[in-house]
Amino acid sequence: MNATTGNSSHDGAREVDWVALAPEGGERIPELLESLAGSDAALSELHDIIHFPAPGHRAAPRAVDFLVDIACSPQTPVIDRWRPLSLLLELVSGHAEDRFPRPRDLQQWRDEVAWVTSNDAEKVREQYRTWMAEAPDEQQYRRMRNRLAVLEEPDGAAVLQAELDTHEAIRARVTDLVTLLRGSGNRGGLDRAGEWVSYVLAFLHEDAEFIAAEITGASQFLLAKDLRGTPPAPTSYSELRNGIDNGEPLAAELFALGLLASPEDTDTTVALAHEMAGGNLYNAFAASVAMVLIHGENTPREGLRRIGRGGGTHVGYEGLFNESWPHCGTRSPQVLGFLALGRAGDRARRLRLDMLPGLIKGEPASRALVTGVGLEMVLGPRCREYSAEEHARADYDEETLKVLWAIAELPASAWEDAEFTDTLRAWALPEDPQEFCELVGVEPEPAEPEAAETPEAGPGNRAAERGGLLGRLFGGRQG
Repeated sequence: MNATTGNSSHDGAREVDWVALAPEGGERIPELLESLAGSDAALSELHDIIHFPAPGHRAAPRAVDFLVDIACSPQTPVIDRWRPLSLLLELVSGHAEDRFPRPRDLQQWRDEVAWVTSNDAEKVREQYRTWMAEAPDEQQYRRMRNRLAVLEEPDGAAVLQAELDTHEAIRARVTDLVTLLRGSGNRGGLDRAGEWVSYVLAFLHEDAEFIAAEITGASQFLLAKDLRGTPPAPTSYSELRNGIDNGEPLAAELFALGLLASPEDTDTTVALAHEMAGGNLYNAFAASVAMVLIHGENTPREGLRRIGRGGGTHVGYEGLFNESWPHCGTRSPQVLGFLALGRAGDRARRLRLDMLPGLIKGEPASRALVTGVGLEMVLGPRCREYSAEEHARADYDEETLKVLWAIAELPASAWEDAEFTDTLRAWALPEDPQEFCELVGVEPEPAEPEAAETPEAGPGNRAAERGGLLGRLFGGRQG
């Protein structure tokens, strides 16, 4: 199946027994694939059926070829290619928080899935509970916890197998996907295929060398700015909408290079240094983050300084990460960036502690996750045994107090989140806000006033509209 053959990009979809793979909604998949390129509703419904870890995810490996063909087909308008690519991103980045700061080891993943599918289900679940309890760090704990949650469901082993098969199916189409990095239509406009495909490719770490070379070749990234030439200016709204390549690397490409480029690739390192010093605030920030991710604990100090400087601008960490990092599931770009900066170890410690209070307060969906990482940074891993007596006599240092005070200043409603209080319990910290505040010497936050009645959605109510397709799938990102 190949878009270049002239066949319809969804040829063969009606020949697949989708219902056997996705009993709830599978019969709709051929119709949804046929209308996907031009329909937000089809994108939303197809996502609901096959996303990970829904039971219908067993259909995802079979859907991959159709999605790639739709994205790459000459028959798909350039402004519509983002829809199949955005769904591919959701499929390749299930539980994206598991991937940072260290990428998955594909062979270990294959071995683990083979073990899961060939052993007794309860034996497998018990082993995951043990691995959770013994996890040496928060990333490993999250991986084990998320996989156990899948295995607690019927057909959980088959869903984990489908996650791996989906990854392999997308890898098999890398040579087609990289074609979307090139061409003014893919690189310009408001909903750029080049941006979305960069996000997808970034998660294919096993093909890092090939993908990084394709990105640098397509983006003129390795050329100094004075050698790139002057890009044509758009002469109409149509050109602006459909795409004019401005000659700059896409911020999403810098995200991908951060996850894929080798520290031995001196050309990319030098180009990133030039981009860091360039006049584009967003690309300079994205390049600085990429530098940290590539070089980890050997990161030049300048990369860390520029990230901190970006966080102090009027757009802050949130705005800068939103421009260059993807929204994956329920995780915001800033949360993923916070996790990923852990690659630099103690070199990025102060930077991450600077980000942490805002994330704990402003990211309810990821509050427990961020809290766990913060407590691990200042108190040690959760697998160590802690006691209330240890905290009662502790003389906390400044960094520890920064994390604890950020928790203490949360509103009362935050303490109703069981995952959050379970996280506190793992470090033997009080689960009651009054007791916690007394421990760390902070006055409790006053009770929140009752929320006003939610207004009805309407043309003038943009806040209500955020709950729609893009708000739910991609955190509000619109290309």
